[in-house]
Amino acid sequence: MIEVDLHLHTTFSDGTLTPTELVNLCASKGLKVIAVSDHDSTEGLPEAMAAAEAHPGLTIIPAIELSTDVPGSEIHMLGYFVDTADQDFQKTLEEFRKGRLNRGELMVEKLNNLGLNISWERVQEISDGGAIGRPHIAQALVEAGYIEFP
Repeated sequence: MIEVDLHLHTTFSDGTLTPTELVNLCASKGLKVIAVSDHDSTEGLPEAMAAAEAHPGLTIIPAIELSTDVPGSEIHMLGYFVDTADQDFQKTLEEFRKGRLNRGELMVEKLNNLGLNISWERVQEISDGGAIGRPHIAQALVEAGYIEFP
């Protein structure tokens, strides 16, 4: 039985569950240790930590997945036991999120140029303030009827 998962995302990046829903699901599956590692954001960690209080057998590792660009490829680095109170770190993360925002806006523009008309505003609504990623754009495409999802 798997008791540890060190790479989980919430709706604060490209996950489908809120931090509370994720923690509750992990606890119900018998996990003992999880790392909530959203893309370029620690915003979901306080909610996850609070939700974990209802599950004394579950330990949460505060984590992050940083998106980095290397010429010719994209690399994602995982960081564990991050200090969410570090203001310099949070300022750096804000720059990472701006990059994701710009990249997402460019993807929507390219889709619109291809005749797949979705609105940037709707993608932002779907992300609900989290780091915008491909799943948010995909959901907008589903909502607009361009993609069928079972």
